[in-house]
Amino acid sequence: MAATAATAAASGQTVNVERPRTLVVGLPSAGARADRVDGARTGLSRTALPGSGLRTEWRVPLGALIEHAPLVDARGCVYVVGTRGEVISIARDGTERWRVPTGAAQAGPAALLADDSVVFVDAAGEAVAVRDGSIRWRVPFGRADAARPAPLPLEDGGVVVATTNELAALDADGQERARTTLPEPTSLPLLATLGRVVAITASGAVWSWAPGTREPSRVASFGSPVDAGAALADDHTLVAVTADQMHLTAVNLLRGTVTTRAVAPAGVWLGPPAMRGSTAYVALLTQAGELGVAVDGSGNEVARVVLALHPTPVTADGGPGGLNAAARTPPLVDSSGAFAFATAEGAIGVASARAVDWIGEACEQPLGSAARAAPPVVGLAPLEPGAFVAACHAGALLAIGGRSRAPQP
Repeated sequence: MAATAATAAASGQTVNVERPRTLVVGLPSAGARADRVDGARTGLSRTALPGSGLRTEWRVPLGALIEHAPLVDARGCVYVVGTRGEVISIARDGTERWRVPTGAAQAGPAALLADDSVVFVDAAGEAVAVRDGSIRWRVPFGRADAARPAPLPLEDGGVVVATTNELAALDADGQERARTTLPEPTSLPLLATLGRVVAITASGAVWSWAPGTREPSRVASFGSPVDAGAALADDHTLVAVTADQMHLTAVNLLRGTVTTRAVAPAGVWLGPPAMRGSTAYVALLTQAGELGVAVDGSGNEVARVVLALHPTPVTADGGPGGLNAAARTPPLVDSSGAFAFATAEGAIGVASARAVDWIGEACEQPLGSAARAAPPVVGLAPLEPGAFVAACHAGALLAIGGRSRAPQP
């Protein structure tokens, strides 16, 4: 689709009338163009996940450490960004299309724009865009910062990028259109709804910003820090794990009200949830293992399945040990309720109400300090019906296929 219009929430795209050009706008629904699949951070696959007979279609060594989830375009091409800023594109058949060393330090999570430009923010406060095997632009927009919330691709072809306290709306050419400063720090992925950008700060406060206005507005609060990120159940309801991973909490962005949907039974929730409409799919860590639990919009548990079992932790004196709720891999869900997950040991699987199928030790366990930086599987993304892709922290990309289930109403 070609046009020169921008979204209603942002100022217009810069166009030189003496040099006509085509602007690609509109984000395809297929693939995964943002961290957690889309700008609502739902983790919802628009195509069916494999349900049984899981197999590794291909495995590609990347030669780079990976800390963030892969992106997938409408053709099934996969994009990953290494920790040293290298951007790598892999075709649907597992062959490498191109590789670009950007020289960026400590690249953050990326977003895929409407024209298939890969955009990320580095530790120097620069936004970098790569497309078709070359650097399109790099723009210093913020202060050097360790925290870089996942960028937000816009329908008009632009992107919102962020550091801890700064948000900037850039057009498809990297030109700044608007910026603002948050009164509190954030490190969680930005969200998009109702023509506005939503940011959740370290205290759990929810801020809303319309690019083009100077100041963000505080619309609600979760009441405590959010674990790993929130997801939209609909255009005005945010769902997240809060209260030291004990509560699954919903915030109404229009009314500012907060509701506890579920309390973790004998364990802790692992955020963020994946959303299938109003139903949240979330992992529950217990003393005996990990469970996948589905909680509907009324807070009722509608499904539960065992994802992994492990020995009960004990202390040096033989007493019960604490739960190791370190960073985990956010799950995917599809329209049938199939739930794709990765365990702390590096296994990858898909669960339904009927069965669990998984591939053991799909990704290597990181060693030393790397083990604290990221889980073995740093991200999952849908590919096409019956397949999804997984990125390993140690530097491998896997396509997982199998037989898919028919969608449920």
